[in-house]
Amino acid sequence: MVYERDYAKYYDLFNTGKDYDIEVDFLERVFEKFGKKPLKILDLGCGTGMHDKMLAQRGYQVTGVDLSEEMIGLAKQNVPSGNFNVGDISNFQLEEKYDVIICMFSVLGYLTENKQLEGFFRSCKNHLNEEGLLILDVWNGLGVMRELPSSREKIVEVDGLKIVRTSYPKLDVQKHINHVRFNVRIFENENLVDEKNENHSVRFFFPQELKKYMNDAGFNLLHSCPSFQIDKKLEFDWNMVLICKNS
Repeated sequence: MVYERDYAKYYDLFNTGKDYDIEVDFLERVFEKFGKKPLKILDLGCGTGMHDKMLAQRGYQVTGVDLSEEMIGLAKQNVPSGNFNVGDISNFQLEEKYDVIICMFSVLGYLTENKQLEGFFRSCKNHLNEEGLLILDVWNGLGVMRELPSSREKIVEVDGLKIVRTSYPKLDVQKHINHVRFNVRIFENENLVDEKNENHSVRFFFPQELKKYMNDAGFNLLHSCPSFQIDKKLEFDWNMVLICKNS
């Protein structure tokens, strides 16, 4: 999925309520739990670089890859010390290897074809140092099938703007994909000043399914949990984190 031009500028405004601090705290708990002291971190599907901004502030060297040129432009502004590249996370080639690779915010779900997933794990394998960690934040099929997607509206008011996003989901059970049409309207002083429509197709995954892809690529699954709750057992939560090691 590549965001349409000018849509990305609303992305961070709409996600103002997202607690990146908690998510980066979680990542550091993962590092501690599995005995890693990473220096270099690669963020796949980095968006505007908000995770990377906080990681950089905590002393990590960050590199990001995203398919959207506009998102990468914003990431470079948000994290001047980072190294950001336009690229396809299902098939990328960088000149370095990393201690940790992260893929947050359900980005992996945009790889809806099996071949893309195989390419993703193969590319990650080629870019991780020995015993490096791969951390995935994805939709959990166990939760999606228990609590089916429904149309929702979210309203955010920030910097004098009101942003209204309405989602219209359509579930493809056989392919494990949720097709979502997002209508985003931006109001200033109650006047509609901009409107965008985005179509997203996001795949959800079952834990054993991803474990198979990991094993085939030479990774060992170390841990699974609900997103950002490392000590909680994974059950029917909509979002999950899977942590694996380059073996």
